[in-house]
Formats: sequence, structure tokens, C-alpha cells
Amino acid sequence: MTPALKPRRARRRPPESEAARARRLHNLAVQLADREHRAKTALANLSGGLPRHRGHVTRLDQIEDDERRLTVWKARVERLEALLDQTERKRETRAKIVLGGALLAEARADGDGQGAALMARLIDVLDRRVSRPRDRKALADTLGLAIHALPGGTPPPLPDFDALTRAVLDGDAASPTGPARGRKKGG
Repeated sequence: MTPALKPRRARRRPPESEAARARRLHNLAVQLADREHRAKTALANLSGGLPRHRGHVTRLDQIEDDERRLTVWKARVERLEALLDQTERKRETRAKIVLGGALLAEARADGDGQGAALMARLIDVLDRRVSRPRDRKALADTLGLAIHALPGGTPPPLPDFDALTRAVLDGDAASPTGPARGRKKGG
């Protein structure tokens, strides 16, 4: 094999000195402490408190190996951040539900006649923005709104299956399916 075609081996890194290892672990600890503080603060602001203390968890100061301690700490911080993300998604979903409920309540109130205009506007927005038939049907059934299951109004009419069947049975050449096909080659 020519030297140009030989795969290159990755150079081995020289062993890490004790001082470099200590610096690296200290930098990781500082980054983790910062992430943990930000996640705990944000979670406390959103939910009004921190998650309950789990008594079965080993305290970090009881883990002797520095690498293992940082790994455990990192996993705990990632769990806190995931809990924060989940809490934020729940709050956002709740806000959307409350907003939708308030708009529907306002639209259904007929005190001054503006409710009908708001309801017509909501139906127009839903008709333009909601495209999945499943979602449209859920809105129509659950909320009693006058929107069609398919966007754009009424669904297209179904073909006359009886006429199609008769045409095929009579051997009509003008049938939409065309002439009968023979067997495929090799099969």
C-alpha cells in the first residue's frame, strides 16, 4: 500500500498532567454550578418552588471520584433543565387553552351584538389556519362551530359507484378504468 493511501492514525494525546486535570474539572464544576443555578432559579420562578428533595439520592460531597461526581452532577443539572422545559411547555399550553376559552366566551356573549362578529371572525380564522381534517372535526364536534371537516367548504362529491360497476361488467370500452390488462411478462 502506498503511503498516500494509508489511513492516518490519530495521534495519541499525551497523558494529562494532574494540574491540567484539576483545571479542567474545576472549569466543568463552575459551568455546572452556573447551569444548575439558572435552572433552579427559573424553575422556582415558574412553579413557585423547587422540586421536592429526593432522600434516596447520594449527596455530591459523598462521591470521592472527581470524574464520577461531575458526571452525576451533570446528569442532575440536565434533569433540572428537562423539568424546566417541561414546566414551560405546560404553562404555554395552559395559556393557549385559557386564551381560547376567553375568546369563545366573548364570542358567545350576545349582549351588544359584537359577539356574532367575533364568532364569524374566529370561524374564518379557524377555517384558514386549521388544515388537518381530524382537528377540524374535533373543533366542529366539541365546540359546536360551523366549520367543515375539510378545508375550503364542502367535500367533493363521491363518484357513482353503481354506474362504474355496470360499465365494467358490461365491458364498456369508455369506462374510466380502461381496457382490461393482460398478465404481466414473467409473472
